[in-house]
Amino acid sequence: MKKSTRIGIGAGVIALGGIIAITPRFLFPVCEYNGIFMQLANGRTDYMHCHYTTVASYILAGIIGLIGTTILFARERETTRLLSVVLAGAAAAVILTPIVFPVCQNLDDPCNHGTKPMLIVMGIITFFMAGWLRAASRKTHAAYSSKSVSDTTQPQHQ
Repeated sequence: MKKSTRIGIGAGVIALGGIIAITPRFLFPVCEYNGIFMQLANGRTDYMHCHYTTVASYILAGIIGLIGTTILFARERETTRLLSVVLAGAAAAVILTPIVFPVCQNLDDPCNHGTKPMLIVMGIITFFMAGWLRAASRKTHAAYSSKSVSDTTQPQHQ
């Protein structure tokens, strides 16, 4: 893999991790950042369900950023292929986060309109980035000539 490709993919993955991290706080804030909390029967307030989605997305964003940093320094094809598999797993986790840690049940809450779809879209983009890393880390074959492999391995008799 070319150094420029590796640096481009690594920087792109780090940027995706950053976007995933800022989505529930700044891009599409969840309920707690909009001042919406759950009222308990005893009069106290507690976090809504989307708070736990936010925490999970912060953790996954950190993992994706770490994977991107590792891609920047990886030089072996086997390492980048393994990182593409790990990145695909992290992307699947980002896609599943709003489903496993459900956002609020009220469809009018801001986390249902912005955070949930944005996390799913960013997970899909991260998954495609993992596929691009996998494709870029494959071994390339330089045998593009018109001669077949059998022609080049047998000696020519005149």
